[in-house]
Amino acid sequence: MKTVKEGELRRREILVVARELFVRKGYDKTSVNDILKIVDIAKGTFYYYFASKEEVLEAIILDIVEEGARRAERILKDKSIPVVNRIMMAIMAQAPEFEGSDEIKEQIHKVENAKLEQLYLRAMLKRMTPALQEAVLEGIDGGVFHTEYPVECIESMLLLGHMMFDCDVFQWKMEDYPRKIQAFLSNAERMLDTEEGELKVFLEMFGQMS
Repeated sequence: MKTVKEGELRRREILVVARELFVRKGYDKTSVNDILKIVDIAKGTFYYYFASKEEVLEAIILDIVEEGARRAERILKDKSIPVVNRIMMAIMAQAPEFEGSDEIKEQIHKVENAKLEQLYLRAMLKRMTPALQEAVLEGIDGGVFHTEYPVECIESMLLLGHMMFDCDVFQWKMEDYPRKIQAFLSNAERMLDTEEGELKVFLEMFGQMS
């Protein structure tokens, strides 16, 4: 009888292999059999852990959210960095860092995959809001921010940043991005109720992400 630990390792192995295949071959062109061949397990074993290929992708999305949240938490813990900088750096740390991540992002943002988009947003907000809330409250205590709605401010910034720069909903041209980024930073300043121009230092960093 397999132990719980062995089961977790097997599940993790499936996810690692699936992510590599989705990136290399594309999600649509990867079959369950492709995953089985590399992991070297029976189809029944696969379906013990996952009901479908889509469920594997859902688990990968949750992993990506968790990876981004851990990067953000490491930044937020570093009190040697000014609180405004920590918050913006933590938000930017949400961008997936593994090679080929654009293939996964493309699947999330497809119109027909609205369920995956919602899964990502719910998980991201649930994971990131508490982490960022502590930093915003620190800024309020220090007189840097004056917002009466710290939680709602964080949620708005996360959602606005996602919709503007991750989803490609508006299909802006490259020359449009500097102004859009400036507008996002200006709106973030207003939401946080901090000094005007406080976030302009991040213009170049945001530009590198777009």
